[in-house]
Amino acid sequence: MIGQRVREMRMEKKLSLSELAERTKITKSYLSNMERNISTNPTIDVIQKLASGFKVHPSVLLNWVENKKELRSTSDSLIDIKNKINSMSNEQLEKLNDYIEVIEWKRRKLPLSDLIKFI
Repeated sequence: MIGQRVREMRMEKKLSLSELAERTKITKSYLSNMERNISTNPTIDVIQKLASGFKVHPSVLLNWVENKKELRSTSDSLIDIKNKINSMSNEQLEKLNDYIEVIEWKRRKLPLSDLIKFI
């Protein structure tokens, strides 16, 4: 259940409920209810906030990945992205920037569940 996973991850990160609430902008009482399996059906927005607060991809939070070794750390991924960007031509960088602007526009205009269709 999601509550048990939230508690496990919070303990792994050595965060108090108050610290997690502050990071995620989710109330401490709601987080407590989640961990005690009183609130068992969080919205996508809550999942996104929790994943962001834990600094993980939502699939890690939801335990959708069978083998956690398949997921690379955020810092490793960012290093790969930085290396690719550094090897791009100016034209490629302009195209990348245009693509990023479209994604940002879609995020502002579309709910998260609809955004997944475009990424």
